[in-house]
Amino acid sequence: MRILVLQHSPIDHLGIMDQFFKEDCLTCDIVNLHADATIPDINRYSALIVMGGPQQTDEEDAYPWLIDEKKFISQAIEKDRLPVLGVCLGAQLIAEVGGGLVGPMSSPEIGLLDVEKLPEAYDDHLLDGFPLSSKTLQWHLSEIVELPPQAIHLMSSPACAFQAFRLGKAIYGLQFHMEIDGEMIRGTDAFPEYVLALEAQNGQGALERLAQDVEQYGAELRESAKLIYRNFVNMAYENKLLRGVKK
Repeated sequence: MRILVLQHSPIDHLGIMDQFFKEDCLTCDIVNLHADATIPDINRYSALIVMGGPQQTDEEDAYPWLIDEKKFISQAIEKDRLPVLGVCLGAQLIAEVGGGLVGPMSSPEIGLLDVEKLPEAYDDHLLDGFPLSSKTLQWHLSEIVELPPQAIHLMSSPACAFQAFRLGKAIYGLQFHMEIDGEMIRGTDAFPEYVLALEAQNGQGALERLAQDVEQYGAELRESAKLIYRNFVNMAYENKLLRGVKK
C-alpha cells in the first residue's frame, strides 16, 4: 500500500507519523511542492495526505504551484474514491477546492490549545477513540470561514470553529497539528512571519517556550497522532481491498 504525501516546506513533514509508517512498512512518496516537484498519477496510491505549510491558500502569485495542487486535490476528492487527510494548510486547501471559504483570522490561533469533538464526530471513523477534548498544536494565520456544501463539522475550538470536517466517506480536514514535536517547532525560525506572529501574542522567546510545552505534552500528542494515523491507514487499507490500486 502506497501513500502520497504533498509537502509545502522542508519543516512541514509527517513528523512523528513518519515513524508509524516505517514501523508498518508502508511506503510514503513525498512530493516537495515547494521544490517544484511533479505530482504523480493518483491512481498509483491508496490514500493522499496534504501537509501544512507557511503559505496561505490565496498566495498563488507567490507560489504558482498552488494552482496545480488545487486542481490535483479537486480531482482527488471529486469522486470520493480514496481516503484524503489534510492538515492545517492541507485542510484549508481541501475546504477551498470543495466549495468552502478560507480567510484571514482577526487574531492568529497559535499555541498548545484544546479542541472539542462535536456530536457528529462520535461515530466518525477517523476520530474513533479520540477523546472529547484534547491538546493539539495550533499555528495558523488563516481559517476556514465556511465549510464546503455537504461537509460534516466534526471538531471545534474557542478561537476557530472549523477544526475538523469530513467530506463524503473519507475526505478529512484537520486544522490542528498532532504530528509536530519540539524540534519541528524550533525549525519554524526559518519562517520569520510565523515567529513574529507568535511573539506578538506571547512575547520574546515564545518559540522556545512553545517547543518546551509540546515536549511536555509529547505523550498525549503522540497518542493522538497514532490514533488518527491508525484509523486513516485502516480506511486506506479497506478502500484498497474494495477497489484495488493500479500498479
